[in-house]
Amino acid sequence: MDQPTINSSSSEGPAPFEMPPNITAPEPMGQKPGEQKPAPVSMPAPPVSPNNAPLPGPKKPIFSYIVIIFLLILLFVGTLFFARWKGWIFKSSNPVPSPTVSPKISPAISSVLPTASPTASSSSETTVNINDQTRKKDLANLKDALKKYYAVKAEYPVSTDQIKTSDQTSILAQALAPTYLQSLPNDPSAPKFYYGYKSDGQNFELTAVLEDKSDSTGTLTGSYNIYKVTNSSLE
Repeated sequence: MDQPTINSSSSEGPAPFEMPPNITAPEPMGQKPGEQKPAPVSMPAPPVSPNNAPLPGPKKPIFSYIVIIFLLILLFVGTLFFARWKGWIFKSSNPVPSPTVSPKISPAISSVLPTASPTASSSSETTVNINDQTRKKDLANLKDALKKYYAVKAEYPVSTDQIKTSDQTSILAQALAPTYLQSLPNDPSAPKFYYGYKSDGQNFELTAVLEDKSDSTGTLTGSYNIYKVTNSSLE
C-alpha cells in the first residue's frame, strides 16, 4: 500500500503574511509619515568595580575637620584663661596676704624721727590759735559793753568774787544783756575753761585761759596761761 505524500511546506508551518505590493504599511503611532524614528538615548552605566562592588565616593576633607577641632579647643582654653584672669572662676576662699616688708631704720635715724606727723601738728596749732583769738575777741567785746554801761551808770556791775560770764543769772548778765550786749559770750572750750569777771564798781578784770602757753600776751600762773583785760589795759 502506497504511503500518502506529505507536502514539505505544510510541515514547516504557514507561510508568513506578506503585504500586497499596492498597499503601504501603516506608520508607527505618534510618528508622521516619512519621519524617521529617533534613536533611543542611552544612559551611561554606573561605574562598577571589577568584583561588582560599589566604588567609593569622594573623600571627605579630613584636614578641614582637624583645623575646626583645633580652633574650638584653642577658643575654649582662651576663654578659661580670660575668666581666670578676671577672677570669675577658681576664686580662692582664703586669699594669702602678700608679705609686707617694713623698711629697716637705723638707730641713728629713728632717734630723730618726729613723734607726730607735721599735718596733725599744724592742725592742732591752728585750732589752738583760733580758740585763743576767739577768747581775746570775746573779752574785748565784754570790755566795750562794760565801758558803755559805766558811761551811763558811772560804775561797773559789782562782784567781789570772780563769776563766770556764762552764768545767765549773774549780776553781769543782768546788767549788760540785752541792752549793751545781745548775749554774754562763753569760752570755746567750755566747760573745761570759762571767762571770769570781778569788779569793785570802779575797776574790773576779765580773764581767760589761753591754750597756747607760749603766747606772751598771757601770764603763766601755775600750769595755765592767763589772759587778762581790765578797764585800763591796752589790747
